[in-house]
Amino acid sequence: MTGYVICASCGARIKANRERCLRCDEPLVAAAPAPAPVRLPDWLTASSGRMLMFGAAASLLVLLAATIVWESRSGPAVDDVARPAPGAPLTASRPGTPARPGEAATRDPFTAVTALDSSRLAGAAYSSGDLASAKAHFEEAVAKNPDDPDAINGVGQILARQGQVDEAIQRFTRAIQLAPNKWTYHFNLAHAEGQLGQWDNAIAEYRTAAGLFPQDYATQYNLAMALHKKGDDEGAVGEFKRAIELAPSEASFHLSLGISLEKTGKVADALREYTQYLDMEPSAPQAEKLKAHIQALASGQTAATQAGQPTAPKTPQGRPD
Repeated sequence: MTGYVICASCGARIKANRERCLRCDEPLVAAAPAPAPVRLPDWLTASSGRMLMFGAAASLLVLLAATIVWESRSGPAVDDVARPAPGAPLTASRPGTPARPGEAATRDPFTAVTALDSSRLAGAAYSSGDLASAKAHFEEAVAKNPDDPDAINGVGQILARQGQVDEAIQRFTRAIQLAPNKWTYHFNLAHAEGQLGQWDNAIAEYRTAAGLFPQDYATQYNLAMALHKKGDDEGAVGEFKRAIELAPSEASFHLSLGISLEKTGKVADALREYTQYLDMEPSAPQAEKLKAHIQALASGQTAATQAGQPTAPKTPQGRPD
C-alpha cells in the first residue's frame, strides 16, 4: 500500500510515490544543489602587488567598522518593540503603557517570544503524532497570547481529532473572528461541521475557503464531497470536475465523480470515470468490485445492488497551521 509524506512547502498530505506536491507543485524531495566553485577575479590574482593593495584596503575597512561599532555601543539605548500577535493591529507602544481607545496594547518582548516558542513546539509535536504534547503547548501559547489565532486553531484541530467536535468548532470560529481571511481556519471549520453532519454549514465554509485559496485541490474536493453527502449530486459533479482540473493525477477524484454521475442518471459518463480510475489505479483495493459494477452497468443493469456500488474516498483532514 502506498504511503504518504507531508509536503515541506504547504503541509499537504501527498502519496509518497509522487515527485511533486499536487497542491503547490513543489518537489517533495529536493536535493540541495552542489555549490558552484568559487573563482577569484583576475585583478585579485594578477600580481602580488595588487594583493598587497587589497590587504591594505581591507585593513582600513576593518578599522572603520570597529570605530562605528564602538560609537553605537556608547550611544543611547534603543527600546525593544514586541512583535504584534497575529491578526492584531500593528501598534508599537511601550510595555505597560495603556493603549489608546480601539488599539491593542503591545505585549512585552519576552512574552511574545515565549508564546511563539510554544506554538513551534506544538507544531512539531503535532507533526510527530504526539497530540497530548501538542495540545499542551498550543494551550500554553493561548495562555500567553489569548488572541493568537494560529494557537487557537491548533487547539481546535486536536479537539476535532479527539472527537470533541463542538468544542473544536468554537475554537475555529474564534480563530476566524481574529483572522477572517485565513483559508486554513475556514477549511478546518468546514471539516468539523461535516463531522457533525452539518452539511449546509460545511458547504458554506468550504466555499469561503475555496474563494481564499482557489488553486487548492483538497478544498475543492471536500466541497464536492460535502455536496454529495448532502444529496446534491448535481452540484457535486461540477465541483468534482474542478478538483480534477486542479489535480489531474489524483485517481480517487475520478471515482468520486463517477459515483455522483451515476446517481444523477448519467451512466455513460459514470462508466467513463470508473474506467479512468481503474486505468490509473489498476491494483486499487476495490478494483475487482468496481469491475463487476462496471459490467453490471454496461449490461443495462442500472439499478445495481448497494453491495456492488463503489464507495468514495474519505475527505482530507483539517490542518493545524
